[in-house]
Amino acid sequence: MNADTRVPAGLGKRRAGPTGAYRNDKVLLTGLQIGLLALMALYQARARAEDSARFDTSFKRQYEQVRSLAPDIIVLELRDRIELVASRGSQVNAASYERRVRGFESALLRNLDAPVCKSASPAGTPSPAIIAENVKLAANSQSLRTSDEDVAELSALTQGLIDGLTLSRWCRLKSLDEIR
Repeated sequence: MNADTRVPAGLGKRRAGPTGAYRNDKVLLTGLQIGLLALMALYQARARAEDSARFDTSFKRQYEQVRSLAPDIIVLELRDRIELVASRGSQVNAASYERRVRGFESALLRNLDAPVCKSASPAGTPSPAIIAENVKLAANSQSLRTSDEDVAELSALTQGLIDGLTLSRWCRLKSLDEIR
């Protein structure tokens, strides 16, 4: 070929783009990235399903143990469990266990006010997922480091406590000390 011969577009050598990668290589790389993201999403969904199954098992086991207990006994169990979590994940200069337990209780009652007392459901009992979310919020408010097992057990205790009280009594609670 001499310099006067024109080569039709698309034929001949590929030219490198500004980053040095070829256009086709960029498309392939983008496709691989999308595929990798899809695999990661699938893995995370599978892990969530396994975590959910573990949560359900722990929740049901704990709930079966406490559902026949009196509300005042459940309060003691709940406080013991919170204190255990607080001592296991304690931080330097963290508040005392007693203050963290009381703070957790207060936050839990405050968080559950809307789902239990102001819910549209006539039964007033929120789902375990809603209770678990509020347990996590209460734990985070006190800087408690909870595992999924802790959340399941605290949620089951809370569910047992809600089920053991009338709706009107639960909604009047300002502190778990009122349960005797």
